[in-house]
Amino acid sequence: MTHDLEEAADRSEIDRRTFLKLAAFSGGVALAGALPASAQATGADKIEFADPKYRNFYNEKDGYFLRDQGWVDETLRRIVWPKDNEKVPEFTVLTQTSTPDWGDAFRKWGADAEKIGIKYNVVNVSQARYLEAILSHRHGDVEIHNAVPRIERLDPSEWIVSRAYGLDRRNYGEWANSAYDEAVEAQGRSPDRDERRKHIMRAQEVLADDLYITQFAWGPSILQAYNSGAWADVQPATGFGIADFNIYLTYLNARPKTNRKRAIVGITADDRSINLISAGNRYRAVGRMIYDRLAFLDANLNVIPWAAEKWKLVDPRTWDITLRAGMEFHDGKPVTVHDLKFTLDFLIKYDRGFFWTANSFIESVEITDEPGRVVRVRFKQPYAEFETYFLVLNVIFPQHVWERMAKDQNLKDGEDARRLLVEPKDQIGSGPFKFGRYRKDTEMQLIANKKHFAAPKLDEVVMVVVPSVDGLLGRLQAGEIDFMDGVWLKPSQAKSLQGLPHVTVTQVKDINWLHGVTRISWLPFRDYEFRRAWHHTFDRKFLVDVVWEGAGRLPTGNTFLVDANPWNNPKLPPVPAFDLEKARQILKDAGYRWAPDGRLMYPPPSDEKWKERCRQVVKSGAGYTWRGMKMIEG
Repeated sequence: MTHDLEEAADRSEIDRRTFLKLAAFSGGVALAGALPASAQATGADKIEFADPKYRNFYNEKDGYFLRDQGWVDETLRRIVWPKDNEKVPEFTVLTQTSTPDWGDAFRKWGADAEKIGIKYNVVNVSQARYLEAILSHRHGDVEIHNAVPRIERLDPSEWIVSRAYGLDRRNYGEWANSAYDEAVEAQGRSPDRDERRKHIMRAQEVLADDLYITQFAWGPSILQAYNSGAWADVQPATGFGIADFNIYLTYLNARPKTNRKRAIVGITADDRSINLISAGNRYRAVGRMIYDRLAFLDANLNVIPWAAEKWKLVDPRTWDITLRAGMEFHDGKPVTVHDLKFTLDFLIKYDRGFFWTANSFIESVEITDEPGRVVRVRFKQPYAEFETYFLVLNVIFPQHVWERMAKDQNLKDGEDARRLLVEPKDQIGSGPFKFGRYRKDTEMQLIANKKHFAAPKLDEVVMVVVPSVDGLLGRLQAGEIDFMDGVWLKPSQAKSLQGLPHVTVTQVKDINWLHGVTRISWLPFRDYEFRRAWHHTFDRKFLVDVVWEGAGRLPTGNTFLVDANPWNNPKLPPVPAFDLEKARQILKDAGYRWAPDGRLMYPPPSDEKWKERCRQVVKSGAGYTWRGMKMIEG
C-alpha cells in the first residue's frame, strides 16, 4: 500500500483548505456574496434552507450546488415526500480502482444489507473520476474516505471542519447541525489550547450522537520493514511509521551498524516539482528536511520547538516568535529574523499554493526585538491553529537566495510563486539535510548537515525510484535498500519477509480510519431512526479481519480523531454493533415496511411522526437545530 495516489487530491486542495479555515474564522458566514438568482439551475428556487446563510453558501460558486443542474435534479428527487408503498431507492456508492479494499468490504456489506431490504449500487471508478464526483457532490448516497497521514492534516480542524462543518464544500453529506457548527466555529476562535480542546471534544460528541458519519474501522495498521542488519536506533512516529519523510526522526537518529553511513530509501515515484511552494506531498516533506520548519513534532505528535526556540501569545490575534540562536544556512550565511520576516512577507505576497492555507490569515509581520530574535505575527482573527498548523507548516527561506530568484525570473506583484524554477543550486536551507545530487525520476541525495542543532548520525540519505511495491520488497530482500517511504505492508507481505536475518518488520501505532458519510440532507438518511438502523448493518470485523488481514481494529467511537490522535475524545458512545435483526426491528418500529420482493419501503404518507423526524433531521431532544435544506411540502 502506498500513499502516492493522494497526489491527485493535492491539486484541488487549496480551494477547500483555504475556504474551510476562512469560514471557521468568519463565524461560519459564507465569504462570497450569493450570485444573482438568474445564475441558478432550473428548479433551484424550490430548495429552501432552514437558515438563510446556508442558502447563501450553497449559491455562491458556479458549478456547485444550486448552480449545478445535475446536483439540483438529484437533490430535488430526494427531498420530496415519497408516495405510498414507494421503495427506498438503491444507494449509490463509489469505490476507487486504486483502493480495492473498499470494494471488497462493500460486496459483503451490500449482501448483508439486502437481507433487510436495503440495496446498494456499488460503482468502481478511477481515482480521477472519484475525486471529480465527490468534489461536485455528485457521488451518490454514501461517500467513503480514508485518513491520509500528512503533517498538515494533524490539526483537528483538518477533519472536523472539512468533513462535517455545514459551510464547507467537503462536508459531502451536507450535514448542518447547529450545535456542531457552533462548536467548530468556537474552536477556530480559541488560541488557548485548553479552551479549544473543550470545543473539539464537544464537536466530537455531537458528531457521534447525531450519527452523521460511520467509522467502518480504524486502520489499517502501519507495518513497515527495514534493513536492521545495517541500521540501529530506528525511531517510529505515531501515525507515520519509521521511514516517512514527514516525521523524519529515523533519519536523524538511526545509527549505522557497518561502515556504510548512507541510508538508501526506496520510493515508488519522484515528485513533480522541487519548488517547495508547488511541490506534491513527498517533496513537501523532503523540503522541510532541507528548510527548517518553525516547529516540529515528536514521536507522539506533540509540537516541539525547532527553528522557533519559543513562542508567546500576546493577545488573541498576535504571537511573538523567538528564533533559535546560532543557525546557519547551508551556504554559511547566518539565519536571522530578517529571513523569517522575508519568508512570511514573500509567501503572503506571492504564494497561492501550499503555505497560503495558513498565511492568508496574516495581517502583519514585524521585527520587534532584533537582538532578542523576536518576530511578531499578527493575524486578521484569533488563530487557533497557530501551534499545530502554522508553526509546523512554515519554514525559513534565505532572503538572499529567494529574493535573487524572484528578480532573475521576473516574478511580479500578484504573480504566483509556484511558477518559479528552483534549481538544485538554489536549494539552500538551514535544515539537518542539504540538497545533493538529483536525477529526476531516478534518485535524490540528501547530505547530512553536521552543524545543525539536531545533526543526523548518518552521512547521507539517497532516495531511489522503484516503480512498484513488489520491486521495493525485492530490493529490500536483496539488501539493496534500507527503508521504504510511504509504503505500508499487508500482513501477508510482511510474512513473506520472515526468515531474512537482515530484515525487521515493525508495527507502529496508527491514526488511520476508513469511514462513510451519508447524504444526510436526502431521504431516507434525513430520518434519525433510519440512520440508527443503518449503522447496525456493517460487519466491521470483516473489514478488519478479512480485508485488512487483521491489520486494523474496531472503532470505539464515530469520530475522525482516532484513539492514537492527541485530540481524540475517549468518552464517545460505542459504535453500533453489527446486528441485522436489531436494524430490522428499529426500521419496523419507525414505520418502515417491506415490499413483496423484500425491498424496504418508506413509511406511509400518513405517518406524521416519520415526517417530523425527516423535517427535523437531527436527533430529537438533544438540543440540536437543523440549518440545512428543508423537505419540499405539498
